[in-house]
Amino acid sequence: MKFFICDDPKKFTKTEFTSFGKWHFCYDDKVSVYEGEDFIVLYSGYLIEGDIEEVAANFSFHDANGNFFAVKLTKTDYEISLDYFNNHKVFTADKYGIEITNHLPYMTIRKEDVVRTYLSYDINAREISPNEQKTFFGHIQSFLPVYDYIQDCKDALDDRYVKWDIDALVEYIHKCMSQHAQVIKDNYSNRFISLSEGLDSAVQSQYFKDDLQYLYHIYPCDAGEDGLKYKQIASDNFRDSTTWKYESSKNKEYTHRFLRDSSTRWCTILPTMIQVEKANPDIVLYGVNGDEMFFRDLIPHMHMLSLKYYSESEWYIKNKIMEHIETKKHHYGASYTLGTHKTTDTYVEEFIKDWLTSKRDYDIMEHDMLKLITPKFYTRAISCNNDVITASLYNDRRIFHQVFRTSKNFLEEHAMDSPIQRKILEKFDYEFVTPHKDVLYADYDEIFNNIFHATVPHCMEQNI
Repeated sequence: MKFFICDDPKKFTKTEFTSFGKWHFCYDDKVSVYEGEDFIVLYSGYLIEGDIEEVAANFSFHDANGNFFAVKLTKTDYEISLDYFNNHKVFTADKYGIEITNHLPYMTIRKEDVVRTYLSYDINAREISPNEQKTFFGHIQSFLPVYDYIQDCKDALDDRYVKWDIDALVEYIHKCMSQHAQVIKDNYSNRFISLSEGLDSAVQSQYFKDDLQYLYHIYPCDAGEDGLKYKQIASDNFRDSTTWKYESSKNKEYTHRFLRDSSTRWCTILPTMIQVEKANPDIVLYGVNGDEMFFRDLIPHMHMLSLKYYSESEWYIKNKIMEHIETKKHHYGASYTLGTHKTTDTYVEEFIKDWLTSKRDYDIMEHDMLKLITPKFYTRAISCNNDVITASLYNDRRIFHQVFRTSKNFLEEHAMDSPIQRKILEKFDYEFVTPHKDVLYADYDEIFNNIFHATVPHCMEQNI
């Protein structure tokens, strides 16, 4: 899916290129070109609904529902569009003339352009942080489209909306996921389906249950034998699956061998990237944004309770949170790890210490909650590193905000155990037994510490 656009034809020393107005560009066979009367559009991906060529003709990608990137070129100007869930990365620079690409090694980069050797990842701000646009190079930024994710989530939670009947919502989400999966099957025959012990991948994989399922287990990890046990159960539930034991002692070696994208942050998904490279699929299914879509995580849940009791004393809020969570410890979202390394009580204590040690402004607390339930952009890390379209059935504008439009009672009392997803699994006669989600705590330091050294030398070469 690689492309490169610039305004200086002398930059092409190894590659044939095409010209249009002031622009000169090259692209591979995964990129399509629409030629209008006085403009062209380079694009790649698919629409869940509608005709992508028609959208290219009108350049109406901003409102489209799908998985794509697009760049419109007139004789003198350009415009970039990414899908709502940012399943792709596009980089821009103007220090050495205008340059646009989705592959950083194509950019003009000199030694003096390196301004940092570590890219931070804000675990609370996530991809909404302006730091997400930064690269190792001072003149190159990652393009972030203008979508108001915070306001979209806030609007969906508004009490003015008519609230969903849960059974009706189950049917609607199932219908949308089935249709989205069929679009993928119709367009991509060689599919990589990522499976874990978790609820999100269990649901997504039902729609691709005849495909090979790819699992991995990190050794060692905090979940220990507990994590391996539930991965094995998940694997046994599918006709065709494979599990790879990833040894974290090889983190440095694997980073240097398999990491390509120098803009990668928090690269805990390197094992999947390695599996994808070896499988060489047409598309990757990676079940991200289920936590967010189903309002299932413990920390946003505690934010919601803090806002509910905001007018009360700090002591009262703490006790209400602890009382409430005590009755929800059996919920799937009430912890972030399997095993015994951390418990629900650990996360509750950390939240109270971090968030409630002093009275916080209501708007700040609400904003912090909303940040945690906005879409997360993990798919773009794989798509950019492995040059393969990477999708999630949860990345669908029709359904992402719908659970927010259920009753307050449902969100407070039931959402952390995700009965909607469980009802979908019942349609497939699938028994899900993993007690809690697991974020796969392990030692990743040698990955984080080697991203710069593993990727930047190739960026400094002449590659176009």
